[in-house]
Amino acid sequence: MQDLVGSKVPSAKDIEKLVDQVKAITATMEEYTITLTDKQRAATTKMRNGGEAVVSTIGGLTTEHKISLPQITVEGMNADLLLAQRLRSLSTAVTALGQRLDDTILEAQSECWWAATAYYTTLARISSANADLQAALKPVVDFFAVGRRKPKTPT
Repeated sequence: MQDLVGSKVPSAKDIEKLVDQVKAITATMEEYTITLTDKQRAATTKMRNGGEAVVSTIGGLTTEHKISLPQITVEGMNADLLLAQRLRSLSTAVTALGQRLDDTILEAQSECWWAATAYYTTLARISSANADLQAALKPVVDFFAVGRRKPKTPT
């Protein structure tokens, strides 16, 4: 297995600072953003690809022909479009960071688990000659056991 990650690990203090920075960005963005429930997200009207250009045309024609609808304004429609356009680049950057973090976590866990199973295999092989090691390794052996597990009795 290749060792792609883990040779350089940030300190807990460095991670704490980064988390604080992300929280600060989140707090700054609260003025401009909302959080939807799953139900609300599902109920939204979805813009079709290429819809942004259509919005501009509709806004222009609506203004030109002096059309008005109750509780709907062209200014509000255009502001919503502008907000979506401006937030897109931030969303793309944050998504890329999230994917990079998720990939690194996945690789770190993979490398860690690969090493742990290699050491486990070695420990399991030599434990038959060492009763103390065999006893200490029992919870790990139980964890790796295959087959149907006995239900744990409530305490």
